[in-house]
Amino acid sequence: MMTFNLYVQQNQWVVVTLLAGATLMILVCLTYLAMWRPREEEARRDREIRIQGPLSFFHWVLSFMPWPLVLIIFGTFIYGVGHTVMAMTQLPNW
Repeated sequence: MMTFNLYVQQNQWVVVTLLAGATLMILVCLTYLAMWRPREEEARRDREIRIQGPLSFFHWVLSFMPWPLVLIIFGTFIYGVGHTVMAMTQLPNW
């Protein structure tokens, strides 16, 4: 019967992988919290901005959302529309 110490030594890559995964998950969570924390300027803008239509709503979203997320959302939307149009224009060849 193997002892726990021998089992861990034989499969140390599994233990290292689990520890690395837990560390990366903690770093992702901390980065996510830091990215979405409101700054002083954003908190001041939130008190000043009043949403009165689509343009002011878009301006409000851009005041706190990071540009990479805006670009990812916009790119995903463009890809989805383009892929749907391509699928409609090209019939399946079966």
